[in-house]
Amino acid sequence: MKSILLFGSSTNTGIYINNNYDVFTNYSKVYKFSRGQNSDFHIDLKKYNFPTEIFLDKKFVIVSLAPIWLFVPYLESLLHTKKVDKKNILGLIVASSTSAITKKYAWNKYDQELSEKLIFWEKKLSYLKKKYNLKNVTLIRPTLIYGDIGSNSDKNFSILFNLMKKTNVLFIPKETGLRQPVHFSQLGASILNISNSFIQTSKDQKRLSIINLGGDEELTYEEIIYRLDKNLPKNSIFGKSIIMKIPNRIFFLFCMPILIFSPKLYEAIQRTTINMSGFKKSYKISGNNKEKFPIKSNI
Repeated sequence: MKSILLFGSSTNTGIYINNNYDVFTNYSKVYKFSRGQNSDFHIDLKKYNFPTEIFLDKKFVIVSLAPIWLFVPYLESLLHTKKVDKKNILGLIVASSTSAITKKYAWNKYDQELSEKLIFWEKKLSYLKKKYNLKNVTLIRPTLIYGDIGSNSDKNFSILFNLMKKTNVLFIPKETGLRQPVHFSQLGASILNISNSFIQTSKDQKRLSIINLGGDEELTYEEIIYRLDKNLPKNSIFGKSIIMKIPNRIFFLFCMPILIFSPKLYEAIQRTTINMSGFKKSYKISGNNKEKFPIKSNI
């Protein structure tokens, strides 16, 4: 029997993996690890607790959707104390974020520190692979993840929707960069396909494999907004709003007061004009057909 040890199982991606692993993989079971109540094992990554006796002789792949800065030291503890036998690990898939590279040269302190923290723990993961001679370690960096369109549960788009509800006009820069939003089901399917490859081949990855993962389309902010508008219910307030494009210089001039109160938000607004795309398209990793943005929730 081969199983998946899933950390961060309460996330949308984790729920998708748990609900679909038997359709797309040859694994017999998913063991859910989370701080939440709906899990097989209640785990606090800071306390390094692990049910050692259950997994003594079982083969498994480890998938982590938890913050990398919490999971990697937890993994190091398991390997150092031998709570997990590395011979039983078929492979590891650890989620990080494309913020490691897209925010590397940010000028606000918050984004700088986020990028530095992600890169530090990614390097630590690479170090652990070499130190413990771990097989098949994949670092997956998803870009802008979205879920239930129009819901406040979708953090990446909820601010935009709330803004559209409060005003009839939305101002955006005339020239914006490209984005590659990825749905949680695309991320989940990609992880499942990678994990299944660990069973199908005995070939070991000599180095840490890094995948910068995006959706199947590269879209401007204007295209994203119109796509969202088109896919919302007809009686949605959002559909009654008007999108106004203004020259970039004037747009950023009007946004200058934001810099005083929130440099982080101001820089995020500035990044709307920068291309943050060119990542690996999810269908090339998941093996599924191309999917158009936005994808409806599919847990």
